[in-house]
Amino acid sequence: MTFEKLVSSHSHQTSSPPDRHCSNPAKFDGHLRIYPTLACNLRCDYCVNEQMGQRPAVFSQASPEAWVQAINREGRHVVLTGGEPFLYPGLSELINGVNADLKVRVYTNFCLSLRDVLDRIQRPVHFFISWHPQQRADRDTFLDNAFHMLDNPLFTADMHAIDAEETRAGLDADLDYFLKKGLTVTKDDDQRTFDGSCQTALKTAVCSKIIYLIGPDGTRFQCVSRLIRKDRPMENMLKSPLATEEAVSLCPDFGNCAPCDILGQTQMAVYNNGQEE
Repeated sequence: MTFEKLVSSHSHQTSSPPDRHCSNPAKFDGHLRIYPTLACNLRCDYCVNEQMGQRPAVFSQASPEAWVQAINREGRHVVLTGGEPFLYPGLSELINGVNADLKVRVYTNFCLSLRDVLDRIQRPVHFFISWHPQQRADRDTFLDNAFHMLDNPLFTADMHAIDAEETRAGLDADLDYFLKKGLTVTKDDDQRTFDGSCQTALKTAVCSKIIYLIGPDGTRFQCVSRLIRKDRPMENMLKSPLATEEAVSLCPDFGNCAPCDILGQTQMAVYNNGQEE
């Protein structure tokens, strides 16, 4: 059912139109967003995966060979995120196995000792690297990884730190330290501004997302919140081709979204369920 038809159906059943709409007009980039692991070496208070009031669900982990076969079959560029992807055994094998005409991007905190793994990667990769001062990660390990990565002509990167309330006490000092060593790390805004997240009172919403979010066992989910909670799974890309890009559902959990669930091509029709704004 399309977004418009589901909104019409639910409004008819409840004799009430949506109280408001929220959307993101950004166009779907066609990428697969794969979480090879939800494990992380950090636990930041502002992490979008920690905003649903529970620890991430436990998944089995697919093998690098299974990921490679499925990714190459789908023929789509891939983003590897998590969790911390460098905690996934076989990350270099996964990356190296992706067809050369497909782009690979990796989100990472770069706070583990990564020289050996980086040296095993034999194809172009773009890294999105986040510095997290709240955890007092080792600045020199971060620097060593960054400069080792930048010395490799196969690699490119964007480096940032989240300008969150929890990080501000030490963030500027860390960024100054990096700059004096020759590394520029920029600030990004805290994502916890979406009012569909971090709320105690939940509302009903008709939600449409055009995205491929894939959990560690190959299962697709409509949004990050559902993936982290292992809630309402969709098809499994390791077992069959992915279905249509758009995922539409009637969701009772608006308010328990991940802060990043408004990112990407999204439409939401929100019903207050009789609650006062």
